[in-house]
Amino acid sequence: LDFIITQMFFDAEVFKTFVEDCRTWGINCPVVPGLMCINAYPGFKKMTKFCKTRVPKALEEKMDSMKDDADAIKKFGVEYGAEVCRTLLDSGVKILHFYTLNLEKVVYGITDELGITSGLTEQSNESDAKDMVAVGSAWARAGDTIKCSAGQGVVKEIKSDGAAVVEIDGKDVQLAKGSYEKVF
Repeated sequence: LDFIITQMFFDAEVFKTFVEDCRTWGINCPVVPGLMCINAYPGFKKMTKFCKTRVPKALEEKMDSMKDDADAIKKFGVEYGAEVCRTLLDSGVKILHFYTLNLEKVVYGITDELGITSGLTEQSNESDAKDMVAVGSAWARAGDTIKCSAGQGVVKEIKSDGAAVVEIDGKDVQLAKGSYEKVF
């Protein structure tokens, strides 16, 4: 093996134990931590459930207490992410891998907070974030190709309820959230 990238986690101790276990079994390649940034409460809940990720009780309680404050969640996402990254870097990790889901603002906040970058948070533009909708394990937005029972088409618009207006065979079709999936 050249290297390993882990599934997302929110507890640096879990990662450190995994690396120790790898070494015990003679797996000596670099192990790169997979870091899912906390961007929004619904996405956090969906991804941790989908990936069967263990969430520390204190983190779950903190997220539940802020679930209705999107700005507080993003701010906390930067703080918590930077704290986990510092712990990992202090333990000898050389590379950090961020699962961004096309949402860079929290990652930029973390790298700015760590001193790896400077001023990227102010430069980030997530103006299309509200037009994105979680679809299965992927995100769809205007311009993406999706498939559904009616065929394959291109997303023209994502509605606030997650429904999508999709052009299929030259016709606009409205599809309910969850009835389509992104094509990669």
